[in-house]
Amino acid sequence: MNRKKRGLAIAEQLRVLLYPRRCPFCGDVLGFLTCCQTCQPELERLKLPRPRLPESEHCLEYLSGAAAVYKYDGCVQKGILRMKNAGQCAVAKEVGIWMAAVIFGCTFRQQHGIIHIDSRPIMRQFDLVIPVPNNSKKRAYNMPALLAKELAWALDIPMRTDLLQKARKTEQQEGKSAKQRMENMKNAYKVCGSAELEGKRVLLVDDVITTGATVSNCAKALRKAGALDVFAVSIAETQFDGI
Repeated sequence: MNRKKRGLAIAEQLRVLLYPRRCPFCGDVLGFLTCCQTCQPELERLKLPRPRLPESEHCLEYLSGAAAVYKYDGCVQKGILRMKNAGQCAVAKEVGIWMAAVIFGCTFRQQHGIIHIDSRPIMRQFDLVIPVPNNSKKRAYNMPALLAKELAWALDIPMRTDLLQKARKTEQQEGKSAKQRMENMKNAYKVCGSAELEGKRVLLVDDVITTGATVSNCAKALRKAGALDVFAVSIAETQFDGI
């Protein structure tokens, strides 16, 4: 091991000692544990039987498909709200790694509190990882971007946060019907640098997929700019009963 790599390894070990791994859903210290013993039973209950989301339950227009890990309920819902409100990069890493494992089959190992990747998909399915842009300027962080960073590392794919941007201000989606949600997000995104998207396969990352209004409108902008394919992933999905 050369001096630079040795220095990075020591810095990572020091970081783990000062800031040990925590469960993204309840906040308990994980340390050297692979998973949270407190949340594991509920996580198993909330885990989707298949990551791929059915088109009959979400609007996935302009997307080749979408996938998620959990149902948006219980400790998953509480954990996502905690991450959104606190912007915790460390716990976002835990979730991003789990998304890569469940959705794409990556394998990892935990050694002295540090997560290492063992294997990636044999074939590279995507050329770029792009997070859904921040919906609120009040937040200095973007939860989808934190997740996208970990997925980009796990899949060994470049991440770009500068290509997809908000084209206009949108209202909060909470409390709106499905039709209102779609109208609220209509043409809400734009692409800067379309030449860099020409013919690219894009992995679009969000935290929760509800109606699909956000990811489908992001995909619309990406496809219009020349992206060959757009596939969306999120931590959780929730079936929307509004009209």
